Amino acid sequence: MTDGIIPLFNTVREYDGRVQLVITDYNRKWVDKFQRILAVLSRYPVINLDADDKVRCFPSVHVGTEVHKEMGIIPALSRKGYTMTDFRNFLRSIYSLKREWSTPVNRTSGDRPRLLMILRRNSRAFANEAEAVAAATEVGFEVVSAEPHVVSDMARFAEVVNSCDVMVGVHGAGLTNLVFLPRNATLVQVVPWGDMSWGSNAAFGAPSADMGLRYVQYETTPEETTLKYKYPRDHAVFTDVASINRQGYGMTWELFLNGQ
Repeated sequence: MTDGIIPLFNTVREYDGRVQLVITDYNRKWVDKFQRILAVLSRYPVINLDADDKVRCFPSVHVGTEVHKEMGIIPALSRKGYTMTDFRNFLRSIYSLKREWSTPVNRTSGDRPRLLMILRRNSRAFANEAEAVAAATEVGFEVVSAEPHVVSDMARFAEVVNSCDVMVGVHGAGLTNLVFLPRNATLVQVVPWGDMSWGSNAAFGAPSADMGLRYVQYETTPEETTLKYKYPRDHAVFTDVASINRQGYGMTWELFLNGQ
């Protein structure tokens, strides 16, 4: 969604479907996942350029997509002045999402706000998942847990996200589903240990504001990460995080993104 669909929308939406999409490094799973969106952006079947042996003639060609920033559009740089609100409205139309706004719940009526938990099963999983669900329920939320297999069905999951008022998840691709939240809803991003505050905020905090969402960032402490079971407390993982990150993204990924 971040580096594919949003730039594509910004680049070709102005043609109102009268554009042929030609893709290199064709990925069938990606095309299938976003088929509904692609079918609205273009009236024609996607061409896999790597496997296409035809000679094709076009009156004009736009090479590449227009990327402004991570998960965002800068209206002043968009040829048609598109905004992230335009993109979200585009998605609401495609997936027939009912809720445009998240509104306060009348507790006296017995209604409860819905809280969606994005669950991971390998790295960056909630070690206290059951306790977190219980705590959210106790303070008045109706908790909806999203397993990985549910998240993979975009049409179905878009409806689930749109029905919720709060979405909670650990930093990762699953949080890109915030595009389906109603306006004024809240995203809670749990940032793994490893000095990733700035990058996490850039990835999902700033985009939340652009989309009319509330944003809360919770940063994991040394006592809350499972890294404490792998390394002593005097290890650089805890005492000198910067020295780990200076070794490159590969090391950051291995230890802080894939290792806890």
